[in-house]
Parts: sequence; C-alpha cells; structure tokens
Amino acid sequence: MHNFLHLCKIKINRKAGVKMNISKFQDLIDIALKAKECNRDIALELTVPEQKASEIIVVKNENIDYKMDYYCKNYNENLELNRCKEVKILSAEIIMYDTMLLLYKQKFK
Repeated sequence: MHNFLHLCKIKINRKAGVKMNISKFQDLIDIALKAKECNRDIALELTVPEQKASEIIVVKNENIDYKMDYYCKNYNENLELNRCKEVKILSAEIIMYDTMLLLYKQKFK
C-alpha cells in the first residue's frame, strides 16, 4: 500500500498537457505530482466493466491528494482496481478543467 504524500518525494518526469497512456502506478504518481506542481487538474481514462466505451474522470487540483490516496489504497501496480480487475486506469492527462469548461460554454452560447 502506498501513501501519496510519502510518494511526493519521487522525481517528476512528465510534461504538462500531454495525454499519456500509462501502464504502471509510478506513471500515475508522476502525472499527479506534475499536476500539483503546475496547479492543474488531471483527466483519467478508465475501463468500465461490461461496456465498450471507457469513461473519463476529472480530478480537480484541490482533490489530487485525496484521490491519489484512494488510488494508492485501492489500485495495484498495474493500475487495476483490487476488488474488480476489469476497472483499470488507461491514460492520464494534465488539464485545465475550468478553462476548458469556460471555452466550451462560450462556444455553445
């Protein structure tokens, strides 16, 4: 079991604004740390059991510590949910959710 605040000492080697297919828990940690450093949010793509399409979850910057603690306790090294291996984190991207939402609203007024 990991603890996110303890893992914050790990070197950050991810660039902001790039969608990354991730395969190991360390990849997710790197992205979360970079997002916190840049004061940005994270968009995660996850598999959904018995569904063809994946889903996107947005983690606002203020919730990154909380959400990463959850992932540390409930996901394995391969980014699979411990209690249901069919749920898996596929990719992560550092985003600016509020800006994206504002632009969307302006476009579709």
